Amino acid sequence: MQNTETDIDKTEHADLIAETTKQTHGGNIYEAARRYGYAESKILDFSSNANPLGPSLVAKRAAKKALSSIGRYPDPDLLELRTAIARYFGINPGHIICGNGASTLIHFIPRVFRPKKVLIPIPTFTEYAVAVEEAGGEVVPFSLPEREGFRMDPVEMSFALKDADMAFLCNPNNPAGRIVPKAEMLEIARFALQNRVRLVVDEAFMDFEVMGADSIIKEAVEASHLICLRDFTTFFGMPGLQLGYAVSDEKTIAVLRERQEPWTVSIPAQQAAIAVLGDWPYIKKTRRLIEGERGRLLSALRILPGVETFPCSANFILIKITSMDVPTFINKLGERGILVRDCSSIPGLDGSFIRIAVRTWWHNWRLIKAFRQLLVGK
Repeated sequence: MQNTETDIDKTEHADLIAETTKQTHGGNIYEAARRYGYAESKILDFSSNANPLGPSLVAKRAAKKALSSIGRYPDPDLLELRTAIARYFGINPGHIICGNGASTLIHFIPRVFRPKKVLIPIPTFTEYAVAVEEAGGEVVPFSLPEREGFRMDPVEMSFALKDADMAFLCNPNNPAGRIVPKAEMLEIARFALQNRVRLVVDEAFMDFEVMGADSIIKEAVEASHLICLRDFTTFFGMPGLQLGYAVSDEKTIAVLRERQEPWTVSIPAQQAAIAVLGDWPYIKKTRRLIEGERGRLLSALRILPGVETFPCSANFILIKITSMDVPTFINKLGERGILVRDCSSIPGLDGSFIRIAVRTWWHNWRLIKAFRQLLVGK
């Protein structure tokens, strides 16, 4: 079924997206500590969706050891790092470009290919719209209906792609958490090819899915119109090192690498990433933790009055609060030393939505206890 959104609606959505540029992506733990009188270490930050286990000890040791090399420039070709990533997926290093965080690549790709119109589903990660507009492109919004759990319908997407020459999709989507199954994503990719649309699929949260069964990285290496994004921020818990990468066919990667500035990744970041890709005990422990705690959190949330959750396959949960004023709710959580993501700045979501990360059992228990106190009174 074709999307029935009117041109007026599209214009309003595009204006709304433009107003969200330069938004903070999560809570400011430093400001929260000052505001609520807590030490930063005592704040439970559910607004950040990085791995609750923190960085791998193997990665930290590798980064520390690499400090002895900071007196020289990093390898501009990043061959050792690209080889490690390639080995992780069973692909060729020539299909990979690395950068100083996935966000840098999100901005870099539109600057290189200069799309005129870029399809962006809403709600989704707001940085896509910022990147497109900074590159001089026009955002074409595509609304994901709340009544369907923010599901991305491939058939409706096929009609929307006709109005664009690039599209940014997040899978699993942030902040909704819903995943597009591989078969449906490949269907969208076929429509994109037919309409000569370059499809950028951000798989930043795909590592949380066991075996990454719905990833299309293996398909991206053979398709010039597909680019997959990944990072070491969320699953591998290293936001402070800012390291991301993109995967596509060799021709597309060559074009990107020709335009990329040199020395985009520090030596400590490279060595930490190389080390963690081989730390399978850490990888397996993370997946077990997130799968188990996500299920427990969802079960506990669903029995609370005025709380609605949505299908999710990532390490965060989108929540709609209908029984209490959300700014008040967020403030009262802050008074208890708990920080959540206010989603009111995200196009496609109103002021009743928050997002919480999946953390360890003890932290999740404290969150649910606070929810019960505020919503039930006990």
